[in-house]
Parts: sequence; structure tokens; C-alpha cells
Amino acid sequence: MIRSLLAALAVVALPAAAETGVDWQFSGFATAGAVYTSSHALQFARIGIDAPGGNRVDAGPDSVLGLQLNGRFGERSAAVLQLITRETQRGDHTPRPALAFISHALTPALSVRAGRLRSPFFMLSDSADLNYSHPWVRPPVEVYGLNPFSDIDGIDLLYRTPVGPAHLELHPYAGRSRIPVIGGGRATLDNLVGLSVTMEAGEFSISAGHAIAELSVQRSSARVAALPGELRSLLSGDDARASFSSIGLQWDDGRWLFSAELARNTADAFTSSARGAYASLGRRSGAFTPYLVLARQWQDEPAVRLATADPGLGALVSAFNRSRNQSQRSLTLGVRWDFASAAALKTELTHVRTERGAHGTFIARGDPFARGLDNRAINLLSVSVDVVF
Repeated sequence: MIRSLLAALAVVALPAAAETGVDWQFSGFATAGAVYTSSHALQFARIGIDAPGGNRVDAGPDSVLGLQLNGRFGERSAAVLQLITRETQRGDHTPRPALAFISHALTPALSVRAGRLRSPFFMLSDSADLNYSHPWVRPPVEVYGLNPFSDIDGIDLLYRTPVGPAHLELHPYAGRSRIPVIGGGRATLDNLVGLSVTMEAGEFSISAGHAIAELSVQRSSARVAALPGELRSLLSGDDARASFSSIGLQWDDGRWLFSAELARNTADAFTSSARGAYASLGRRSGAFTPYLVLARQWQDEPAVRLATADPGLGALVSAFNRSRNQSQRSLTLGVRWDFASAAALKTELTHVRTERGAHGTFIARGDPFARGLDNRAINLLSVSVDVVF
């Protein structure tokens, strides 16, 4: 798919460049980050983004490098290619195209885009990798860990229009997405369709979205392969129904900044259904922005829904569900220091309490299905340097 997208970019770009010339723009961003986990038994992981590190200090969750090339062909057509490298769930750093699309303005208010696009599931999806644009080291994982599918291969429309003193954007989209699974395998969203809506008025903005898809999960780890067939069929398969909804708001008057978001994912197989919410408040004072974040995630349905009288099978189901239950609550205190015009240093301390029957956003060291690691208090110390260029 990506080869065909890049070929499409070339087909559009080269003739246009020859006939009208192209306005090229190059930009980039980078984060060097590290997170320290106080627990000896659990290691922090951004589900769907990185592989859990083996050490208590881990650079994988937040470190990223992105390079972007924008080309404009005349007044109505453009192309974007963005390559990023960061640790994947496979544990490698293979660069991949996070964006690779062409766009065309059908009217001054309506544009169409096709190719690899950001999946607009969250309020901050468009800037999820661009850490410099956020006050925090990372967006709150209690919400942004609910849906790990960061991009889609498909098509969308962007319609922008004034509504009184505000501006309204309607963003319907369709396509498919896939990501690797920890331990081996792949998860896929097929027949994905959704709509996001954003309203901006001065210092305030609000956004909401809803999407539905067919979810397939194929787990290929040796540990899953060794499970009884009845259980394996509940961990892997095709065509589960899935949906995702979110609503978020931001307010920024140049000194105070406030944001909050509520999201929910549902799936009738292979993964848990859950809700998450956060509220964040910060205040700029010169080059410094101290901030506070409260966040929580609740599980609505476990990943495996199996009633069995077999004690051995029941224990396996409980262990797997516990390892996939991200329910937790957290309090974060941090400060951002903009020490240069395009660079910021962030430091934050997070106190996490995982729920009973949940590992939260952590993976057990050694045995991912280990017992007795739920309902714990864990501290995280996170530091990052973010730059744009």
C-alpha cells in the first residue's frame, strides 16, 4: 500500500513540477526522552507505540525523530510525506511513513486527501508525535492508550466554514489501519469509517468524533500458540465489531491553558472495552509552564469473555485479562521550560495507582501473566527535550 501511495505522489508531483514548478518545504521534529519506573516488577509501556524496555530507565516510550516534506503544486494541489522513526512494538526503529498523501482543494472550503493519513480519533491526533506542541512529556496514556491505531490508509474530506464568530470543521474519513502486536502478530481495522467535528472560537475549541470498524487480531507469540485451542480462538480472529468515540476541549488565553478529553473504545472480541478521561491545567510564566494533570481509565469489558468451569482454563483467562486491563488513575505534576525559540525541556513526576485486576499501562517483567502485580502504586519520572526545525 505504501509503495502505491509513494508512486501516486511521484505521478502527481513530477508532471506538476515540470509544468508549473513546485514550492517545496522541509521541516522536522525530534524528542529525546527517558522515563524511570519505580517498580521492580512492572515496566512502563505506551501500548501500541513501543516495546516494553528491560531496564527501569527506558528511552523507548517518548523518543522520536520525524522529517516532513511538503510540496505545493499550483494553488489547489499539494503532497505531504512524513517519515518517523521511533521504537515499535517489535523493538526495532525502522523508519516508516506516518503521512504520505496528496490533497486537492475542490473549493476554497472543501479539500480531499488520499493516501496515508493521521487517524483523527483524538483531539490531539494530528500532533501526537510532535511532542513540542504539547505542554506534557506525552499525552495522558489513560486516554491516548485506548486506541493505538495512529494512521489510516484511505481518503478523507476537510470542510471548513465560518459559523458566526466561530469556525467549524467537518472531517469524514474512511480506510483501514494496522499495527504490530506485542509478542508477535498484527491487529487490523478494516472498513473503517468515521467523522470528527471541531469548532473553534477565539481562545476556545471543542472537538468530537466517532468511528466504527471491523477488528482483526492475529497473535503469533509462542506463548499464545501453546494455549488451548478454545482460548486461542478468543485471542485471535477476524471481523469483530469495534467503535471509538471521543470529545475534547481546549482553552488557551496565552497565560492559562486548560484541556480535557473523554474517550471510549468498544470491541466485542480480542481486546478490552474501556473509557478514559483527563483534565490538565497549566500556567505560563515567562519561559516556564508548570502544569497539573489528573487522569483515569476504566475497563468496561475484559478482552476475553469466557465462562468456564475448567479451573486451569479459567486461570489462564484471568491472567490474560489482567495483563490487558489498563485501568488506573494518575496524578502528574510537571514543568516545561522553553529554553530556546524552538526547543523545550520538560520534567514531570507521575503517581499511578493501578486498579484491582489490572496492570494498567505497564507490562510485567519476565512473565507478562504474573499474578499479584495489580492494585499497585507506581511512580514515574519522565524527562524530555523536544525540538522543531
